[in-house]
Amino acid sequence: MNYYLLANSIGIGALIGYVTNYIAIKLLFKPYKPIKIGSITIFPQGVIPREKKALAKKVGEVVKNYILSENEIRKIITSKEVKDEIERFLDEKIENFTSKDINEFLSKEEIADKFSKIIIKIVEEKFSMFASFINIEMIKEILLKLDIPLKVEDFIETDRIKEILKKEIFLFLEKEVPQIFVKAHVDKVVEEKVASFDEKTLEEMLFTLMKKHFSFINFAGAFLGGIIGLIQYFVITS
Repeated sequence: MNYYLLANSIGIGALIGYVTNYIAIKLLFKPYKPIKIGSITIFPQGVIPREKKALAKKVGEVVKNYILSENEIRKIITSKEVKDEIERFLDEKIENFTSKDINEFLSKEEIADKFSKIIIKIVEEKFSMFASFINIEMIKEILLKLDIPLKVEDFIETDRIKEILKKEIFLFLEKEVPQIFVKAHVDKVVEEKVASFDEKTLEEMLFTLMKKHFSFINFAGAFLGGIIGLIQYFVITS
């Protein structure tokens, strides 16, 4: 057995296989523009730049039908993790809001005016015999002299508000948000975005995503080339 010839045959086969696959991958992207002499095309445009619009459309369809489909969006936004995060956010915001002094939202005069109207109405309905002895201005004057600290939580049932808000928000997320994504035509947005990439950006993006796979293809070519070189050696020397 001629080991030198065997090594050369395997080495050359592996090199040819590697280089062939490497060039084939490069030809997916390059040249960015067809090489022409006059009106005659000497070398065609790379496959991906040539089919960029079709690729962009297909990517948009994949995003719409599989990644951000109505059902997938519904699964995501109704998942336990999302619900827990929304509940945490609501609890924090509602507690912050209800612990505020009511004077942050209404002046003392506005509060006195509103309460005096309520009190007058109650007196007129429940204690009509005393209604002629008091009026809004009298009650308002008394309330303005009082300095009673009032919180928002003194007027609302915090836990009840939380439950109502959570119910409405979860219903909105489940029913309306998926429809909003559908109406927003996410596929068209993705299609336009991919189509707007210049050829170099598209190449860099795909190479970043597929770098390991492209390397595997190159070395697979080298391996197969080496096998062919081995077979060729035995064919020649037999």
